[in-house]
Amino acid sequence: MPAWLTLPLLVDLILLSMLCEVGWLFWRHWRLDMRGVPPFLLQVMSGILLLLAMKLALQTTDVRVIASVLGLSGIIHFFDLRSDSGRPPGPA
Repeated sequence: MPAWLTLPLLVDLILLSMLCEVGWLFWRHWRLDMRGVPPFLLQVMSGILLLLAMKLALQTTDVRVIASVLGLSGIIHFFDLRSDSGRPPGPA
């Protein structure tokens, strides 16, 4: 692996691509003239927070900050699962 390709850089690149995905989700939602937030947004936000927690752990950030980010990710994931519970099974 090249010396310039580090794990924190890879995490940054993944985070950047996920932020582009969030922008695309909002753009597509707006283009389809739909109201509210895109339904896939909670899943993406949970993933972004998990990657952010990993980046913070790689930077040896305080454990309480990492635990807070992980907890927020868990709360968002919980609300995502609750929002899916009212939907019928099968393709959306």
